[in-house]
Amino acid sequence: MKRANKILVIDDDKTVIATLAAVLRAAGYEVVTAVDPIQGFMAARREKPEVIVLDLMMPAGGGMQLLGKLSSGKAPVVVMTSLTDPKVEAEVTAAGAAGFLKKPVDPQSLKEIIADLLPTP
Repeated sequence: MKRANKILVIDDDKTVIATLAAVLRAAGYEVVTAVDPIQGFMAARREKPEVIVLDLMMPAGGGMQLLGKLSSGKAPVVVMTSLTDPKVEAEVTAAGAAGFLKKPVDPQSLKEIIADLLPTP
């Protein structure tokens, strides 16, 4: 039996984590979560997810710094943010993000972007 693709969700808002995890689990993914950048970095190294979903605005180092560390890894990083500045998407893409989502995240958009980033079997 094929193992489910593993998705790491990093966000300091536990409600967002619970919502995204439920959506992704319902879509058949294995979900691992972290509530701050330090936990997120450690989980990415330990769990080796296929895709990482990262909130940009977090305390303890912030999502942008973590993006820089994670974007050099194998897993593509999808950044999500509630920031409305149109330059943010260009900045995170330049920093290595493979995808960008506005908060509140549309579940269908989340599933589509993750499916597009996963390697085809």
